[in-house]
Amino acid sequence: MNRVFAIFAVLAPAIIAGCGSMERSAPAASGTQRSAPEMMRQYGCPTCHVIPNVPGAVGKVGPSLASLDQRSYLAGSLQNTPDNLRNWIMHPQHYQPGTAMPEMGVTEHDAARIAGFLESNR
Repeated sequence: MNRVFAIFAVLAPAIIAGCGSMERSAPAASGTQRSAPEMMRQYGCPTCHVIPNVPGAVGKVGPSLASLDQRSYLAGSLQNTPDNLRNWIMHPQHYQPGTAMPEMGVTEHDAARIAGFLESNR
């Protein structure tokens, strides 16, 4: 019995340290390493939009986001620029009060990743 306790006493700090490091790394992996399609699913974009290269994105409430880079305007009145796209994703009600697109709490980081994905999604 003393041997079991001795082995446990030696291994426990390593086991505990390993578990602690896994817990610390999990948020970074799920937060900063998520793909743009994963972010879009998290925010509910596929519920309302058709989005190429995003599985299950077949919504019909909002416009299709295919070929977004070829459009002159976003939401009918905003010039289609990278800054406007990021800002629209974060705060559509600010730019067009009453629009069907709700404020979803998209962070600046996530909006930049989503906008980049949409701009390159041909």
